[in-house]
Amino acid sequence: MKKFVIPLLIVAMVAILIATGCRPKPPERPMYPAEMPIGMVVDLSGPHAELGKKLSTGAEVGAYQMNEWGGIRNMLSMDLRLIVADDGGSPERAAAEAERLITEEEVIFLLGAWPTAMAVSEVAEEHETPFICPLSLDPLLTERGYYYTFRTVGSVSDVAGQMVYAMTKSAEEAGLPPPKTCFMEYVSDEPSVAVAEAFKPQAEEAGIDIVGEEIVDATATSFVPQLTAIEAAEPDLLFSCHYTDDAIILYREMMERETYFPYGVFSCGGGVEDARFYEALPQPAYEYGFSYETGDPLPQRRSYYDWINSEVKARIGQDWEDYSIGTGYAAVWIIKESLERMTPPSLVSQVGGYKGMEFSLDLDEFRGNLRYSLAVLAVTRGDTAKIQLPDGTPFLPALQVMRSNRIEFDETGQNLYGVGMVSQNIGGTRWPLYPERRRELDSPSVVLPIPPWGER
Repeated sequence: MKKFVIPLLIVAMVAILIATGCRPKPPERPMYPAEMPIGMVVDLSGPHAELGKKLSTGAEVGAYQMNEWGGIRNMLSMDLRLIVADDGGSPERAAAEAERLITEEEVIFLLGAWPTAMAVSEVAEEHETPFICPLSLDPLLTERGYYYTFRTVGSVSDVAGQMVYAMTKSAEEAGLPPPKTCFMEYVSDEPSVAVAEAFKPQAEEAGIDIVGEEIVDATATSFVPQLTAIEAAEPDLLFSCHYTDDAIILYREMMERETYFPYGVFSCGGGVEDARFYEALPQPAYEYGFSYETGDPLPQRRSYYDWINSEVKARIGQDWEDYSIGTGYAAVWIIKESLERMTPPSLVSQVGGYKGMEFSLDLDEFRGNLRYSLAVLAVTRGDTAKIQLPDGTPFLPALQVMRSNRIEFDETGQNLYGVGMVSQNIGGTRWPLYPERRRELDSPSVVLPIPPWGER
């Protein structure tokens, strides 16, 4: 019997060796570089230099903290190196800088914003490089069928819809009949006009009649002629859209003239989100005003505020009080989430990798994979269980900083959940009120009708 056992053992061992030799080897982890370059094109020296500086500061702080807190973790903690290019507010210069960043600096993606976002997106599309826009309301940005463009904030339709909802819901909550008439007054730039055009049909559908319209120049030094026309129409409320300097003039003149709207002034545009606006005016000038918020109007209340604010202040010498800093910051973390889903699941140190992706460090393929990862990205509040802060605090910046519940792009590259909120200034604080889920636990009730000037 033994003479049969030994040959059988030999045959079994040979079979095992053959099977082992034929078994595919486990995938090797790619040898990631220590860092990869990322590009940003904004105005640092032209007419919108202040905005560009804040956007780039937010992105710089985001990249710095992301690297300090572990980098792209499933890529051996690879860092991202941000290269910021100045376009001077010129679309032609923006296109040239985008070209340089893609072809010479070999960035893996681009960041850019209004007013040069369209020019940057065209170059990005030509070179098949993902372009992430954290600030632009131009409807054409995501309506041209471009494959590589993604916008993180809401669309003009989202903004207009949120404002109409706040107009009608605030009256309902205050026990008032819905507003019947609205006067529209806004600057003549493309984003403002686009929001206004989206607002008109939605307002009329809600039963709000547009009784007048004034399109103004943002460089005007007075809006008295427009206010005269507005006061003559006696509307229930005012729709307004301005930048900072012109918003300061408008609100000061409304206070001086005691221009009154029983259902309030509803403003959109960066002017009423800028700390400079509130520093330049006495509180009664803006008290009880409503504003559409692109970002979080109360960042100081958040547990993560100090983590971001200390770095912002070190760079620009002022506190983090501006929506544009938050949008730039959050955009970098959206990219981090996408990058950490690019590697095949067998190599990912967290749940969420995308199956079927043939990972490659070839630059063209890497950019293509990142585009795909952004296109199918779905980040929810449930992902906050992932530890980010060095003290062990769960923190998913792309959601918390922008006060969003979810990030997901549609087929056009538009963030489906990027719409902001409408606040009312009560007691010198902009309290988020609409949609209701954005309210603070101690948010006051809406104040309507608006108190007369002598009672503010």
